[in-house]
Formats: sequence, structure tokens, C-alpha cells
Amino acid sequence: MGDKMVQQHSLTTAELIYQIGQLEGQIIQHRLADIGIRMEHARLLHYVNDVPGTNLVNLADYLNIQPATLTNMIKKLEKQELVCRYVDPSDSHQRQLFLLPKGEVAAKKINTVFHELNEIVEDVHLENSVELTKLLKILEHKNNSN
Repeated sequence: MGDKMVQQHSLTTAELIYQIGQLEGQIIQHRLADIGIRMEHARLLHYVNDVPGTNLVNLADYLNIQPATLTNMIKKLEKQELVCRYVDPSDSHQRQLFLLPKGEVAAKKINTVFHELNEIVEDVHLENSVELTKLLKILEHKNNSN
């Protein structure tokens, strides 16, 4: 068998955006591996850091997940001593979510990683697919250098 030819094809804008999202997720996952935080947990901790005492309904909406899924995520983060739930003093049927000290440390690292990626994205003009391709290459390079 001879050398395999790699076929090139034009990526649609939607495909580029999907690949960019995937690479961002991989970079975040890799950068947060040392603190044992997965991407979905990172988004949760990031939100609770920004909105301390948020209720679970708002958090589930933000994360675009079902309440039962959120409850399972919170239980895992409670076991890791990253978050805690309290009864909302104004509504005993609601729970509020807060970061514990270990959660604040994790949130600080998460914010740093999110900020670094945001700086890369802001440096690229996203008016056309050429610029999206440029962003994809930058993120691929960053992902491969980790």
C-alpha cells in the first residue's frame, strides 16, 4: 500500500465553530486536570463564583441541563468539598449554592483558564471563515503544546 492521501475539504462555518468548541473544551480539560475538575463542573464553579447563592433553577438553566443532572453534579462537588447547598432564607423550597474555600481556589484557576482562552478568541476577527480557520489553528497549536 502506498502513502495515504489526506483529502482536504472546505469546512463550513458550523463545522469550524464546532471544532473550535471541541478544542476549547480539550484545552480547558487538560489545563484543569491537575485539580480534578471536568469541563461541566468548571462551568458550574465559574457561574457560582460569579453568582454566589444562585438557586439551582437558575444554575440548571445556565448550564442547559436537567435538574436531576445538576443535583448529581452538585453531590460530586460536595464530596470534593468544593460547594455547599443551603436553604434559601426567603423560600424554604429553594436551595442556594455557594463555593467552599477549595471551590474558591478551583474557581480562581478556572477563571484564569477561561480568561486566557477569551483573550485568544478576542484577538481574532470572526467576520469570515478565514478568521475562524485562523482561530482553529491557534487553538490546535495551544492544545498540542499542553
